[in-house]
Amino acid sequence: MVPPRRKKWTEEEERTLIGKYEEMLSDNTLSKFKTREKKFRPIAAHVNYLHHSRDPISYQWQWSWKDVSTKVQNMRHQYRLVKQKIRKPEAEEGVEIDWNDGLSHWSNFLRYKNVFGDFPLEEANQRVDILQFMEESFGVGENSVLGLGLDFEYDGEECDDCNINNNVHCNLVKKDTDECFEYEELDSVGPRSKKKRKKMKTLEKQFAQLREREAQLEDCEAERAQERQRREQMREEREQEWDLIMEERKKEKKNREQAREMARKDNNIELETLEKESGERERLRRDERLKIERDWEERMDQRRLEWKKMIDDMMSHHRAAMDQMQLQILHDQQTITTQLLGVLSQWTTQNITGLSHHNGATANTYLSQLIQSLHNLTGMVHSENRIVADNQDDHFIVDG
Repeated sequence: MVPPRRKKWTEEEERTLIGKYEEMLSDNTLSKFKTREKKFRPIAAHVNYLHHSRDPISYQWQWSWKDVSTKVQNMRHQYRLVKQKIRKPEAEEGVEIDWNDGLSHWSNFLRYKNVFGDFPLEEANQRVDILQFMEESFGVGENSVLGLGLDFEYDGEECDDCNINNNVHCNLVKKDTDECFEYEELDSVGPRSKKKRKKMKTLEKQFAQLREREAQLEDCEAERAQERQRREQMREEREQEWDLIMEERKKEKKNREQAREMARKDNNIELETLEKESGERERLRRDERLKIERDWEERMDQRRLEWKKMIDDMMSHHRAAMDQMQLQILHDQQTITTQLLGVLSQWTTQNITGLSHHNGATANTYLSQLIQSLHNLTGMVHSENRIVADNQDDHFIVDG
């Protein structure tokens, strides 16, 4: 079975990753996220959009957020090893590191330093031996399995040219665009010993086991990659379904809002119609009440006029009757007075004839005064000589 090809980052993808990381670091976006997935998922999407989506032939791999996270750790180790390689002796003009020389080993060396910062190395007299290099480069990775390059998550091609000899130290050498590291022999320090040879044989066996273990882990990683791809596809399908559901819900909500708006308008129109009808009924009722009141006032006025006319007629009849009665009484009084005067005249005439002749004038004067007194006492005077006050209507009270 042919093992699957290793996923390898290109320098352009590295540059895009570092640039996106710097952008998110400058606007404090990274500090807002608490998990690695939230931090590195936008970076992976940005790298895939600029490279794999536009040119899938030149950039064959589509990176996940785990790949980006592992690449960031890988570049940290790569930066430290390149810095170890370009460090100069202290005696050389007091300059320990030639930073520009790092570009010959790694083109993104200075760019990484500007974004992620510098990492201090160990003391100048202490070199990184093979065991320390194994602890850093071939340590326990995320899967908690000891394997070659687990911390790098199989980043870079396998270096078959790396030879481990007696008392050999490791230096980093960049080969073209590959990210593998080649071990170079340094000058031997001290005599060779059996203990060192035995130790190196043990290391060679361990490297062989690690390579075998690495091949197995690559198969597992390929299966996991397929599983991740399947999950991503399922997640995208679920997101599409969810988007469709949300779109349907939005449409339903919009339709419900439109229906509510139409119902509200209909209710408003109905309320306005009811208000108009109620106002019209109230106006008609008020007009009818006013009409009834006017009719009642007119009837009362008519009745008052009729009553007044009737009372006036009654007063007229009463006055006429009273005048008639007064005339009759006056006539009777005059008759009685005339008769009485006649009697008195006869009686006085007889008495006067018996008196002396010189007393005749006195008797006539007395008779005239007596008749005048009778007229004044009885009111028996002619109707033309009556006092006007007798014709007043003070004895009759009429409701005007």
